[in-house]
Amino acid sequence: MTFTRTLLTLMMAIVPAVSFASEKTAEQKLEEVTQILKENPQILDSLHQNLQEYIAYQQSFGDTLKEVRQYLSDGKHSSFGAENPELTIINVTDYSCPFCKRLEGELVKVGKEYPQVKVLNLNVSFKEQYEKNGYNSASYALNVWQNQRDKYEQVHELLVKKPGAHDARSLNQIAKKTGTEAQLVDDKETKALLDKNYQYFTQLGLRGTPALIINDQVIPGYVPFDELEKVIDQELAN
Repeated sequence: MTFTRTLLTLMMAIVPAVSFASEKTAEQKLEEVTQILKENPQILDSLHQNLQEYIAYQQSFGDTLKEVRQYLSDGKHSSFGAENPELTIINVTDYSCPFCKRLEGELVKVGKEYPQVKVLNLNVSFKEQYEKNGYNSASYALNVWQNQRDKYEQVHELLVKKPGAHDARSLNQIAKKTGTEAQLVDDKETKALLDKNYQYFTQLGLRGTPALIINDQVIPGYVPFDELEKVIDQELAN
């Protein structure tokens, strides 16, 4: 975004002048920033505009995030953890994404170590097209969650366990093994949910999977448990 480049320019100008800023008060920092802006008036107009854009983006992000939390809590989307959570984590994931599969193991640890936390899954599918019969791993998993929930955990584990991307063959193997062949169908409501998932993915400004959203923090990519633990402890303490 343009405001990011402008803020970076400002930071490059500020860093040499305030290298020990962490030891200074907020008033001292503000005075130094004001002085730098006076000495570099050429960046003021652009900075002003981009700060406004940044504030608007933050407001939009907060509104969208509130919508997403309500949307994912409607019972149609898979989740695990506390019924009445102290903290909710949104897991943006793709069953054909190798880093999503790695992250799943860390989230399992979160579920065991933090019984007061709930994980809501926002499933998307970037590495698979719909098969000729109108399904993919994301739609299949959602169908199982909604229609054969007692089979979901087994299906989920097998979807995560397979290396690489899924295709019709891998999905049929899992369905036969778990007795969920009836969920390998072209379901318009499920497709509409996945379309909505992608819409929210875009509105939240996400660029890939996996991604975790913990309160208002977006954490992109794979994160090991010890790093997750620090963030969760901090958020629970607030």
